[in-house]
Amino acid sequence: MGQIVTRAVDAGSSPSSAAVPSVAALVPLFAPYLGNLGAGLEPALQILLQGQFIGERPLQDGRSHPYLLRWSGAAAPAEPSSCDLSFPRSPAVHYTFTVPAQRLLVWLAGASGNPHGPDLPDSFWRWLILGEEPAS
Repeated sequence: MGQIVTRAVDAGSSPSSAAVPSVAALVPLFAPYLGNLGAGLEPALQILLQGQFIGERPLQDGRSHPYLLRWSGAAAPAEPSSCDLSFPRSPAVHYTFTVPAQRLLVWLAGASGNPHGPDLPDSFWRWLILGEEPAS
């Protein structure tokens, strides 16, 4: 995997500067909205609490693009999550967007492995690039 480019984070937004809820505390909050995730809910919440997802998007020619998705403000299902998507090999390609935490959690739960590493589901990429809304 390629080198991940990190950015400076304001001291006020550091995970250590605020109380971080546990997965167990978030399950009852998110389960009514995302009960269809079943056993995938807790692993997705663990990723959500980390505030970042490092992935590899496979390409048709067998190569891949590493990426880093970071977010903040995902403590409740309807709460807006400010997201930042960057590609270390292509610094000019950068996306910022805001989505409800429950949508972000669905994408994280749908992450799957490929020969290069984990990747977010196609529904995320279709939403990001084409503006296609996920099915309800």
